Amino acid sequence: MKKSLFILSFFMLVCQFHVLAQTVTVTGKVSGTDNAPLSGVNVRLPDNNQGTVTDANGNFTIKVPANATLVFSFVGYIDQQLKVSTGGYMNVSMKNDPKTMSDVVVTALGIRKESKRLGFATATVNGDEVSTNRTANPMSTLQGKLSGVNISTMGTGPAGSAKIRIRGQSSFNSVNQPLIVVNGVPMDNTTYGIGGGIGARPGQVNSSDGGDGFSSINPDDIETITVLKGATASALYGSRAKDGVVMITTKKGSGKGIGIEYNVNFTSDTPLDFTDFQYEYGQGERGVRPTTAFPQSAVWSFGEKFKPGMKQILFDGEEWPYEPVRNRYKQFYQTGMDLTNTLTLSSGGETGSFRLSISNADNRGILPNNKFNRKSLNLGFSQNITKGLTISGNVNYSNEYN
Repeated sequence: MKKSLFILSFFMLVCQFHVLAQTVTVTGKVSGTDNAPLSGVNVRLPDNNQGTVTDANGNFTIKVPANATLVFSFVGYIDQQLKVSTGGYMNVSMKNDPKTMSDVVVTALGIRKESKRLGFATATVNGDEVSTNRTANPMSTLQGKLSGVNISTMGTGPAGSAKIRIRGQSSFNSVNQPLIVVNGVPMDNTTYGIGGGIGARPGQVNSSDGGDGFSSINPDDIETITVLKGATASALYGSRAKDGVVMITTKKGSGKGIGIEYNVNFTSDTPLDFTDFQYEYGQGERGVRPTTAFPQSAVWSFGEKFKPGMKQILFDGEEWPYEPVRNRYKQFYQTGMDLTNTLTLSSGGETGSFRLSISNADNRGILPNNKFNRKSLNLGFSQNITKGLTISGNVNYSNEYN
């Protein structure tokens, strides 16, 4: 019995000595893409919870088996698995996770900042949400997609203007429209043709809608749309932004070599609802049908009950059958359509990039003689001159017929 206990104790001692002999102390430093040290990075073994975190200078120390693999994880960065270095020291460089780029927004002058560091509220949508189920006016597509932003469109056809209100009305006698900024440049978003607007003669009430500045932008060129809310956002652009800011950033060139992209988008429009009219009684009043041209009672539908062979006098003074006319709205409205073709050439690299797009948009409304055509060209480019100097520019040309 004593001999058995002695043998068992010796075996456990040998196993413990073997494990201690294979354990090594690993030190190292973790940095980000800009070589700045990362504090709070989790350093652990993949099979258990044993691990540590980096200090304020990005340094860490951990005891692990000699052939172990360490997992480095940090919010906003891609997890890395690295084998323990034979020298016991590891210099780890972590890369940004592109999935977290939605937390970065573009503010004034094209400066990118993390949304959690801003002192005001923002809302951002990407270009895919604008180009899907599109309309001629990009802002009309964003109805219901931005919190705190009320977007309403006029029923005036494909190039109708969009009314934008951020957190409601701010003034009784002001325009209340937010400032529109495209690639850092404020844009005129005047609504053309609304009551006494541009093109109206003195004393004339112009009841047409000629669209606004948004209709000059091709949805295929939009990378992101960011809405800056609140009075704090106006500090970036002054009093013009008292009603908020809508910032539009266009796409940039990327990839090696010259890339060619051709995009076709087609949508159709039909009237959604038809009023259920009655077809038992015709025009007239008090049970009498019109007997002269332009009678006052012709605006009412309280005439006689329809019977075969009855006649009436209409506005042209001629005699016509007194009978119901069905589906007149379906005969008047037509099927609208939106056909957009965009051809894009782009290229990018470490020294610079460019993107050139040419677009043609043909729109037809549901009303006869309601058409809109836009031919646009967009050129964006950037060039790294030196390590601290980059030149970039954007040119947009739009020719519209409404």
